Amino acid sequence: MTDATPSQADATPRSQGAARLQAWEVQERAARIARALLARIRPRLSLTTGSLLVLLTLFLPIGYEACGPPRTGFELVRGQGDWPSFLGITSAAGGRGFYIACLLLAAVTLLFVLLSASRPQVSRRPALASGLFRLAGTVSLFLVFDLCFLLVVLTRGWQSAAASALAAISCLSPGLFWPKRLFIGWLSVIVSWISLLFVVEALATPGDAAFERFLVLFEVVWALVPVGIWYRFSLTRSPEVRAQWPEIRAGLVAFYTPAVVGNLWFLAVAVQERVWGLVPCYFGILLMALGYMHLAKRAEPAQSTATSSGT
Repeated sequence: MTDATPSQADATPRSQGAARLQAWEVQERAARIARALLARIRPRLSLTTGSLLVLLTLFLPIGYEACGPPRTGFELVRGQGDWPSFLGITSAAGGRGFYIACLLLAAVTLLFVLLSASRPQVSRRPALASGLFRLAGTVSLFLVFDLCFLLVVLTRGWQSAAASALAAISCLSPGLFWPKRLFIGWLSVIVSWISLLFVVEALATPGDAAFERFLVLFEVVWALVPVGIWYRFSLTRSPEVRAQWPEIRAGLVAFYTPAVVGNLWFLAVAVQERVWGLVPCYFGILLMALGYMHLAKRAEPAQSTATSSGT
């Protein structure tokens, strides 16, 4: 989730506390290794592979049935089976809608690749590349959160303890990078939202449809808070706010990293439950987001050059 390479001055955290500085150095080393590996994947290859993987799930078992065989993507679209995530378990329509959105994103991406092959200038348009990156990025980040959230809510015993530990690490780790005021606000939102969940749950009756709708709202709002932070600090035109982006980005990476670990665990469970079509769908969505991110980064220098030439 990066829109531009920060300067060395921007890459220095404001607080030079030992724990924060060490966490920053560890993440910087990991980021350099990740960038070196991901740079080898060309955007067109990433976009094509990702979109085909998602579209392939139309023929693969991906719809979960509690008392029956798994359903293919086509059957899931027609309303048979559930999307295997927290959203899909609590709202059949919501889960199906999210899966259809993933399919539409894959179809648009494949069309974009074919169009840019004959008209290369299409992929160099900064507004288009940035918009598609944010769309694919939002879908991928919601999916990461959605799968991890299901682990926390539905697992039992040691699995519940492990999932809860991942969630706690995920929520607290941004504090190593974010400004104190933002982190306190972040924790306040989390604590308030969880407290509200407990109150609503205590008032709800078993099988209450209103409570199930609240659970969907609870997850969607919580999942979109970090996405909103990403938008706020990466899209702003304010130099003061933009200067904080390297710290904010590092905190977001720290937030999502434990969730990705939980996702790998969940995908193993999905294979055991015979809805292994979720595996190519998951990695296909991430590949599309990666491809659009590379295109957005490439388009930005072109936009800066054009602006400089015009002035």
